[in-house]
Amino acid sequence: MHHPQGLTVTFEYENKYGELMKESGMDLTSGSIYKNMMKLALPIMLSNFMMTFYNLTDAFWLGKLGDNAMNAVSVAGLTFPLIFFLSSFGIGFMVAGTALISQFKGAGTPEMMKKVVGQFVLILIAFSIIFLTFSFIFLDDILGLLHVPLEIFEISKQFISYILVGVLFMFIFLTYQSFAHGLGDTISPMKIQIISVSLNVILDPIFIFGIGIMPRMETVGAAQATLISRIVAAVLAVYFLKKKTAHIIPNLHELKPNKKLLKRIFNISIPASIANSITSFGFIILQGFVNSYGILVISVFSIGNRMMGLFMMPAMGISNALATIVGQNLGAKKVSRAVKSVKAGMILVLLIMLVGCSILFFFGSTLTKFFINDPAIAGVGERMFKVVSFAALIFSLMFVFMGVFNGSGHTKPTMVLNISRLWLLRIPLVFILSGKILEYAFIRDSFLNGILTKLSIPLSAHSYDALWWSMLISNFFTTILAIVIYKKGKWKTGSI
Repeated sequence: MHHPQGLTVTFEYENKYGELMKESGMDLTSGSIYKNMMKLALPIMLSNFMMTFYNLTDAFWLGKLGDNAMNAVSVAGLTFPLIFFLSSFGIGFMVAGTALISQFKGAGTPEMMKKVVGQFVLILIAFSIIFLTFSFIFLDDILGLLHVPLEIFEISKQFISYILVGVLFMFIFLTYQSFAHGLGDTISPMKIQIISVSLNVILDPIFIFGIGIMPRMETVGAAQATLISRIVAAVLAVYFLKKKTAHIIPNLHELKPNKKLLKRIFNISIPASIANSITSFGFIILQGFVNSYGILVISVFSIGNRMMGLFMMPAMGISNALATIVGQNLGAKKVSRAVKSVKAGMILVLLIMLVGCSILFFFGSTLTKFFINDPAIAGVGERMFKVVSFAALIFSLMFVFMGVFNGSGHTKPTMVLNISRLWLLRIPLVFILSGKILEYAFIRDSFLNGILTKLSIPLSAHSYDALWWSMLISNFFTTILAIVIYKKGKWKTGSI
């Protein structure tokens, strides 16, 4: 049978594209939803665990510097708020990268994926120039805003200079990770993460304490080790991108700004970035509230955050996996399969989190003893975990909906949920339920005084318990809002 030449070319293109898709990531528009979800989520969970380990390594080795240990750990700690704030912008672009790549893969349009990668290359170049110029011109001012003590000012300047350069390489890796996740490949980024973290663990003691011909660098050595580890991660990211996904790499002549696509990227990334940056400021306010109660509450709050982070990893992994699955299926116009994926994600999260939250509820005080064996801390910890266990379970459900909204490219609901949860509910409730709000004169002299006094009575014996109850209440109402937004169904339209 004779085929027209154009039809033959089309068949050849489709076969070639099909082979490329098999090599790069997973086709999530068919097959078992549960199996696909767990294949994607497990490497993400391990990657998140490795990142937690990465953050602890510097503090561990710097804490072994004897007389200089406190200063060294302080210098490393000072960079955290800044890096967390800057990372929020990277996270925003990651969401955009995963959403667009997954939807264009589902739609079967590799040329559009290539264009997305090209726009991200241009964004990275522009960001690098602006970021480095701004950072080093205003570095002294940045350290001033962070209230760096004079005795550690110079060493902080050296330390943060290396860290700021490392942020650029971190963004290269994060950008690749977003593409890989969109394609359905979570194993390659996990491999890079393991190599990078392992290298940092090896280099840290060598650079900090000096071994053989390597001089003792102390605090600056930790920053140098981090920079090298991030450079290696970025190089591996570029290598994996070329090796596994050459079909989405644009040629040099294709690196031209595309106004329509850039607008689409920023429409997705800006709300996600705003949500993360405003959230980071919110937690600084909460930390100030915690600090006002002294070492006991600070210690329990710190333990609670670490345990919550650990137990939330499965929900975060499934949420990120769901973003890719939803994206690919919306791109393929398989909306009903996307809806089934959401239900599957909800069931998996509930099953896993019910086990984790039961452990928190029944063995909370025992877990606090693992960190600090003190009866007073165990007592506060027991009350905390009785409430926080329910808060975590509810929050995990909200994570599922966030994965849906991010995967569809509709990030404004995620921004609304994050800001509402923290700024409209949790922070005000902390001050109301604890009675701290009554310390302000304009409240004491107003008609609200009586109402607010009554609201603070239930927790008057341990007013800092407002931290846990405000978390539970804010998570509950925000999850209801998430369900309402999800039911409206605007996310089903995707973003391509």
